[in-house]
Amino acid sequence: MKKLILFGAAVAMLGACTKSEERIYRVEVEAPRTDCPVVIADVPAWAESVVVTAEGEEIPSQLDKCLAEAAFVADVEQVKEFTVTFSEEPSTKEYAPRTNAQMWWKTGDEANPYEEKDTLFSFKDDMYRKLHHHGPAIESEWGAYRVYFDKKQTIDTYGKKKPQLELRQSMWYSTPEQLAEGFGHDNLRVFGSIGVGVLKGWDDEAKQMIHISDFKRREARVLAKGPVRAIMEMEVEGWNYAGKELNMTSRYTIYAGHSDVVVDNFIEGDFAGLKFVTGVMKMLETQFIKEERAVAQIGTDHPENDYEKWPKETVALAVALPDEVEIISAEDDKLSYLYQLTPNQEGRISYHFDMNWRKSSWLDQFSDEELLTDVLKKAKAAARPVKVERVK
Repeated sequence: MKKLILFGAAVAMLGACTKSEERIYRVEVEAPRTDCPVVIADVPAWAESVVVTAEGEEIPSQLDKCLAEAAFVADVEQVKEFTVTFSEEPSTKEYAPRTNAQMWWKTGDEANPYEEKDTLFSFKDDMYRKLHHHGPAIESEWGAYRVYFDKKQTIDTYGKKKPQLELRQSMWYSTPEQLAEGFGHDNLRVFGSIGVGVLKGWDDEAKQMIHISDFKRREARVLAKGPVRAIMEMEVEGWNYAGKELNMTSRYTIYAGHSDVVVDNFIEGDFAGLKFVTGVMKMLETQFIKEERAVAQIGTDHPENDYEKWPKETVALAVALPDEVEIISAEDDKLSYLYQLTPNQEGRISYHFDMNWRKSSWLDQFSDEELLTDVLKKAKAAARPVKVERVK
């Protein structure tokens, strides 16, 4: 009996020694935002879990150790305070998943054709056909995106007919049975265009984009899979661009409740004097709006080369550049509406992109013009700053 008492006391003492820290953060936005993404960037190095509450209610959150960040989404009218508690104990909580990320290696084994990977790399341009859906993909309930693991690294889009996570079932290529159940599918054929929101090089003389074809090493990564946000990255090392050697990492983040994607490009090396471009592709039957810091287009085209199987789809795309991004010019090429950009002193270029799809049930009452103006409005709203400040 005495041994049991001593053992219980030891367990209690061990629990009492668990390290934790409670903080208060104030979040401010310019206008009311639903599912406003909040990122806590000063996470203690010892933290293994996080709990977020506001007004006595717990809010689903996630701790991304690889980025030393905690993230959650919440409705914010203008100013709202959140209690964030970090603990060195791993979390036992399970929140409902609202985002997903995936990357599948083709094994060549008929019994088990795909193996999920979080990191893959190569020293040459040979990965496009070695991966199912040709690269990593991210999704929320409202849309999905993949990035091609090839010299183009273009973003391709997948529309949702109803708000749900479905990529792990459809694997990007929805079956006839899944389509009948209301699954979405690939809705865009990007060719050699900018697609939407990817960052490429720019040839000033030829007035055309430069793909990443001369490099030493490339890597694709899945950094986070939800429940609050999903993140994928493409990294190139030793990119020979305009006679200079650069490293560039492009990070794509989608949040629960959002169809827009946050893009953060990190460039290392001698990038002085170099131009980069992003924007949206041109499509058949295109209408577009191009402003000083945002562009949107809506068009209709076949998403696949098999015209009989895949009829034309109507898709609206938008990119919005925040005020801190330096725009050098806004020259288009034959395939895309573009902005020429330069990195800031830290080598960073960040912006947002978004998509609307004609077949999405929540948009079925929108005219084409309304789909266009709505996607532009959403991208611009997503690009507005969210101020996060620790107050206690």
